[in-house]
Amino acid sequence: MTLFDFRPELRGSGFFSRQPVPRQLVLELLNDAVWAPNDGLREPWRFIYADNGGSGRLSGLQEPAPAYLIVAMKEESDPYKRDEDFAAVCCLLQNFQLLACERRLGVRRTMNDWIYDRKQMNAFGVQDKERIAAVLEIGFWDGDPGAMPPAKMAEVKFDLL
Repeated sequence: MTLFDFRPELRGSGFFSRQPVPRQLVLELLNDAVWAPNDGLREPWRFIYADNGGSGRLSGLQEPAPAYLIVAMKEESDPYKRDEDFAAVCCLLQNFQLLACERRLGVRRTMNDWIYDRKQMNAFGVQDKERIAAVLEIGFWDGDPGAMPPAKMAEVKFDLL
């Protein structure tokens, strides 16, 4: 199977089944996804997991999902390090999504407005010198994601120098 074959699952649209997401599976995926180094190998991320038992606090803030993964990152004072760390976290998120797809686990990456509210962040265990990079909604797809209508393909544009 190639990455091209995963396109419907990677689109992140559709609905999740009610099947629980094993915490161990998420840990396995994260252990592989963290191979997203930056200069200095800082690993600026931290993960806060909520499954059906603890996801009620996210009700109304996120779309329904069997599990959520809040991805927090350290806020560096140096803008260069901060940008580099955010890029590394984005690579980690992409790695996680690709690895999850391989295991037939769906992932929707979200950045809803509440993640910028310090009071909300603190309520979910995000520390003062951290920010939320993304909230992942995780679950097994309900039905075949390939049965969804194809997404409109964007035309890639670039300038030549």
